Amino acid sequence: MSETTGYRPPADVRRDGNRLQDEPSLYLRQHARNPVDWHPWGDEALALAGRTNRPIFLSSGYSSCHWCHVMEDEVFEHEDVAEVLNRHFVSIKVDREERPVIDATYMEAVQRLTGRGGWPMSVFLTPDLEPFFGGTYFPRPQFLSLLEQIVALWRDRPDELEEQARRLAASIRAEPDVRAAGELDEGWLARAVARTADAYDAEHGGFEAPMKFPVPVRWTFLLHWYRKTADPTVERMLDGTLDAMARGGLYDHVGGGFHRYTVDRDWTVPHFEKMLYDNAQLASLYLEAGAALGRADHTAVGVDVLEFLDREMTGPEGAVYASFDADSGGEEGTYYVWSPDQIAGAVGDRDGPPLAALLGVTGAGNFEHGTSVVTRRSDAARIADHHDRSAEDVAALFGRHRERLRAVRDERIAPGLDRKVITAWNGLALSAFARGALATGRADFRARAEAIAAFLRGRHRAGDGRLARSSDGERTVGAGTLEDYALLGRGLLDLFQLTGEAAHLAWASEIVDIVRDDFARRDGLWYTAPGGGDAPLGRRVDLTDSVVPGGCSAMLDLILTHGTITGDTGAAELVSRELSRHGRLIEAAGLEMAGWLDVALRLEGPLHEVIVAGDPDDAGFASLWGAIAPRLSPAVVLLPVPAQGADAELVAIAPTVHGKAAMDGHAAGWVCNRGSCLAPTTDPLQIETMTREGWVR
Repeated sequence: MSETTGYRPPADVRRDGNRLQDEPSLYLRQHARNPVDWHPWGDEALALAGRTNRPIFLSSGYSSCHWCHVMEDEVFEHEDVAEVLNRHFVSIKVDREERPVIDATYMEAVQRLTGRGGWPMSVFLTPDLEPFFGGTYFPRPQFLSLLEQIVALWRDRPDELEEQARRLAASIRAEPDVRAAGELDEGWLARAVARTADAYDAEHGGFEAPMKFPVPVRWTFLLHWYRKTADPTVERMLDGTLDAMARGGLYDHVGGGFHRYTVDRDWTVPHFEKMLYDNAQLASLYLEAGAALGRADHTAVGVDVLEFLDREMTGPEGAVYASFDADSGGEEGTYYVWSPDQIAGAVGDRDGPPLAALLGVTGAGNFEHGTSVVTRRSDAARIADHHDRSAEDVAALFGRHRERLRAVRDERIAPGLDRKVITAWNGLALSAFARGALATGRADFRARAEAIAAFLRGRHRAGDGRLARSSDGERTVGAGTLEDYALLGRGLLDLFQLTGEAAHLAWASEIVDIVRDDFARRDGLWYTAPGGGDAPLGRRVDLTDSVVPGGCSAMLDLILTHGTITGDTGAAELVSRELSRHGRLIEAAGLEMAGWLDVALRLEGPLHEVIVAGDPDDAGFASLWGAIAPRLSPAVVLLPVPAQGADAELVAIAPTVHGKAAMDGHAAGWVCNRGSCLAPTTDPLQIETMTREGWVR
């Protein structure tokens, strides 16, 4: 290796490995034997670029990204590409899940340059980290040509590239005016919902688009709107979409869990990766929809997703892993798809043909090479007539043979599992398992929620309370982002509502305090990155919600819920102030800010504090609890306390529970609003009626 330039010949890099081989990230380690002399993001790589005055090639992706694998195989595995990169660039590989702030910063640059984004992200920077060109996937000939052009420009006209980079970086650094003030009148939420209905795909469910993404945060808001208003249009949208997602190919009917999205309008052929953030949110959504819509089948989907996460994606120490790859043995989807002969081979010639028909598996197939993605749309009665079987018999075939199909499928090459543990996503999983325990009473769901919290406290929380973004094994990576704090804090509040344990509430309180110290902006809201964290073009504020709730809306939700539990009257005032200050922006953005809409709906209230005091093993407590907890109502915040009343630790954090205890040996419940409580009751029907005030479902 040249000590001056840092150049290493591609053959040497391939033989000895590059600088990624000891990284905790699976995605980075997957590139450790490329002939490209990759660096991880860090001081060493950035100093080398400055010392040698070489441009940086930054490539960002994640382990379950199909096109990231394609670009590795077709581009980064080739020595002609590596020769140019190693000689003329400092090449940095970033796992976007480990370092989301870096990825988001440069994704904005790519979107401004090209009008679109995606992964793998490919962006070229000056040694000062200012971007001057970018894109996503490049085929090898195009990429080689691009490299040669940039080398020539950097050699002959560097001032032009640097000036272009300065202008683009300045536009990214300039904070938008996020104070789009405007009073929110009484009908603004109704108008947002009406615009949503205009975009609904009445034929296939979901929103009109050539590809279908679930986007749970949007459907959660619409579910809550339905619970507040019983709006029949929204009910039809919810039923149509939840049914379409659960019956189509987006759902893995054999193994459980949802894939990332489908490449078609009718939810049939998925992009096969499975992400924790999707499945945690969708489990919560289906559990609540089951309660609100009276649909036991929706509840069953939510339970099935949690069982999948517990069985397939959870590590021995208790946390839930990040994702399953889209590819299996180098091909996308082969692990999941079936032919009629494979179905018959698994379950026998008698049940095979009707079961294949029931699962939408045909000779022609709906995927590649005559294979089919499993769906659950077929009419059992029609299939029964064709095969001279009873409709009940055919309808029962899948339940009878599901474990067998799963066992046969497990003999195939399985997709890779990324064992990275991400704080924010585990916060979502913590919420999902806690809510699963509230909905079903299952002790194993409660145990999983408690194990997630214990893992994150032991591995991701530093001595001063600050959080790491992620871990893989014993090593943690990156400072926690706003979404890590907000979503973990919200998960802890869900766990507190399940258990009544003051330690969970105290940790959530600590998180709220740290965000106020480390993330606050002078003009309100919070930055995505903490002070001192990686923010190459300056700290940013992100207002929108995407596949997960954005940090700002999640933090508002955390503050509102935390303030309701603790009696902090300033919390609702803060939330109201931020909603008003951003009113015009929220109304214009609509579902792009669905998390804000949901916070506004809950703030509008009434938001009930419900204290239930009693022995959890007592029948009276079970009756009161059963009248409230399984409904998963957005209008209710639960505070369970022992029969003898709360201990001093809980009273100090949540003063409303002071003096609340079982009455004459009987479990009792109080319904309160901002600390003012109605008379206690031991009647489950009465407490249910009181907690429905202001809400319909």
